[in-house]
Amino acid sequence: MILQKLTLVNYKNFDSATFDFDPKINCFVGKNGIGKTNILDAIYHLSFGKSYFNPITLQNIRHNTDFFMIEGN
Repeated sequence: MILQKLTLVNYKNFDSATFDFDPKINCFVGKNGIGKTNILDAIYHLSFGKSYFNPITLQNIRHNTDFFMIEGN
């Protein structure tokens, strides 16, 4: 399976974000705390139905929001 697109809503530190992936190679670069690991955790959550880091799903919801959504193509 090749992940072409990832959409996050209220997931951890992301309000709303969409990422388009290249079929060959992708690289996440940025300052500390910007959410690089959260993107990887969202892909894990999408694949396995649970977060790698948080055993309680409610801990993945962005603060002061009621839900989160992860969508992948």
